[in-house]
Amino acid sequence: MKGRELRRWRQEQFLSQAELAGLLGLHYTTVANWEAGRADPHPEAMLDLALEAISGHRERQVRALRRARERLAHHRRLKAIAQGLPERKAAAAALATSERMVKANQP
Repeated sequence: MKGRELRRWRQEQFLSQAELAGLLGLHYTTVANWEAGRADPHPEAMLDLALEAISGHRERQVRALRRARERLAHHRRLKAIAQGLPERKAAAAALATSERMVKANQP
């Protein structure tokens, strides 16, 4: 991975040089030197970076699935409420009518 590619990848991940360096257990100037072409990354660091990218991608997928599941559950709850609403209104109206009738028949 060339310096420009590394910088582009880092920026796509919304990471600063210091954050990326922290993930790899390095000093931020090491990442800056890689991106500037003043030094070549160690193969071990690139492996760590690849593993971090893979795990980050999976975490994003899991979060997206959880959000989709929550939206679906919310939609189902709203639908159930909407379907039950006319029945609830009718029951409330019947209750109010019966309460008025009881009050009207009291001495």
